Amino acid sequence: MKVIVNAPAKINLYLDVIKKRKDGYHEVNMIMQSVSLFDQIIIKKTDKKDIQIISNPKIPVDLEKNTAYIAAQEFFAFTKILNPGINIRIKKSIPIGAGLAGGSSDAAATLIGLNELFNCKISKNDLIAIGAKIGTDVPFNILGGTMLASGIGTELSSVAQIMQCYMVIVKPDFSISTKTAYQACDAFLNVEKNKTVADVISALNAKNLLATAKSIYNKFENVIDGKEITNLKNFLIENGALNACMTGTGSAVYGIFDTRKKARLCAIKLKMNYNEVFLVTSLNYGCHLQN
Repeated sequence: MKVIVNAPAKINLYLDVIKKRKDGYHEVNMIMQSVSLFDQIIIKKTDKKDIQIISNPKIPVDLEKNTAYIAAQEFFAFTKILNPGINIRIKKSIPIGAGLAGGSSDAAATLIGLNELFNCKISKNDLIAIGAKIGTDVPFNILGGTMLASGIGTELSSVAQIMQCYMVIVKPDFSISTKTAYQACDAFLNVEKNKTVADVISALNAKNLLATAKSIYNKFENVIDGKEITNLKNFLIENGALNACMTGTGSAVYGIFDTRKKARLCAIKLKMNYNEVFLVTSLNYGCHLQN
């Protein structure tokens, strides 16, 4: 028996870093959004009595750092299932080091898949609690859709779902270390901003896509060497995007479009110069079992 779980990427419609805590974590205010760019997690039982990870060549299979492996360990610790034999195959489509939460989504998908495979019937709230031990984005990826995330990113609240729209995501040929980005951000915590998370929530409540797009914001754009990020944002806007923004700690940039035609034409142009360009739609769900 095997299960297949689709693990969607996320973008940040809003990302503000509030302060650094004494424990080293940062408090944030974010609006997170699932999009239709998926990794696929395939899990099956084996007679090997251990956890095996197989992935396409895009990611290293360093078990101590692999989020799917860590998720499996946490799942079996919670359920007290001893010596499980499982094989986890990760088919990557989400770029690495892009701020798209691919690793977190893989972990969330692993929890959901194991819950189904072993028929444990663990509640979603318990899965979220397990996920929070793995990474701050994992709880969101279990739920998905459009959500407000606060605290260290694990305190989730429902907000109005974004109107169905199209987005073009482009990852330049460099990645940004999350740790390095947060360290750099510490010097910019008091930077004035002209956008608030309330602006995004108000636009979402009004079902106003243009107002939502005009409200997107990412504090990390203040702290990276952002010439190429700025150029990509300008290109997206000049080619039909209502607005554009970096996601997470980068380096991926996305633009929001009100028609598929505009998004497709922009994506075609970007593919002339970039290898990782994706035309996606917004989703109102997170990781899910494939039928």
